[in-house]
Amino acid sequence: MQSLSLDQNSASLYLLCGEEPLLLRDWLDSARESLKQAGFEDIQSHTTDTGFDWEDLLNEISAPSLFANKKCRIIRIPNGKPGSKGSKVIQALCENSPDDTIFIFVVPKLDRPTKNSSWAKCLQRTGKIVELKPVYPDQLADWIFQRARQKSLSISLESASFLAERTEGNLLAADQELEKLSIRFSGEKEPAFDVIEESVAQSARYNNFVLVDACLAGNAPRAMKVLNSLIAEGYVTTQLLWALQSSLQQMSCLKQAQLGGRINQRLWQDLRIWSSKQRLFETALARLGLEQIERLLQSCATLDRIGKGQQDAEFPQAEWLQMKSLVGQFCGIMPTESLILD
Repeated sequence: MQSLSLDQNSASLYLLCGEEPLLLRDWLDSARESLKQAGFEDIQSHTTDTGFDWEDLLNEISAPSLFANKKCRIIRIPNGKPGSKGSKVIQALCENSPDDTIFIFVVPKLDRPTKNSSWAKCLQRTGKIVELKPVYPDQLADWIFQRARQKSLSISLESASFLAERTEGNLLAADQELEKLSIRFSGEKEPAFDVIEESVAQSARYNNFVLVDACLAGNAPRAMKVLNSLIAEGYVTTQLLWALQSSLQQMSCLKQAQLGGRINQRLWQDLRIWSSKQRLFETALARLGLEQIERLLQSCATLDRIGKGQQDAEFPQAEWLQMKSLVGQFCGIMPTESLILD
């Protein structure tokens, strides 16, 4: 990750782009440390909300000071648009930036409209662009593995993949789990996979994966209890569908392989289904046929369109009734029975 450079040829204006809160936090924490070591004593952060005035920033920087303190101003622009006044101030700073001040402008992403804006073009010419690339799903397990090492925590790739699955690509959540594990296991030999699994389970409330596990096991009463709890917590169908749909897609691949007589360890690994979960999938495979699995995937697609507003629900609450029916059928019971269990 590109860090803040403070050599003689370093820029005084930075445009920091990133949508992942943890990566932004890490970069800015590292930048603050570098700035303090370089003698920057006055470091302030501002957010361009309704109470922020760009003119005040310009006036404050332009005002003479009795002390020759080096300054840094971190300006967060949550919507990525500084507005006409902000654009003028940024361009003015590009043309005449104080020697003793560093500016870091933070935006969510460097999309085409942002890149083509007059203020961003000025920053590209006279400053430095730092773009924090997201950690993609297929990179997450490796990212967690390396992050654990930074915390003096030794874990296996299987454990890292498990944590990646449990945190659904949420880097902050993954980092919090690693922090808790590092407090317990830091400096010790590599904890066993089942110990990490138990530790994570103890710290978790009901979530998508608890729901999926109940569905795979065919435990309809527990699945409905978990689903109702998630509804009460304010979850929407699209939040729950990802894990259900993902597990059903894995089921479809396994079922097709089973029908062809070729389920082997390599397939489990390719589908990222670790040994601790294989028995649950085997239970579900014995209960559901390929046609049933495909129908459940079609139900997921319908619910996804409804949740995204691409298709109308038949009546109020129909979306949740369909979700309960989906969960019930995943568990192996008839649609009408799922409503009785509710």
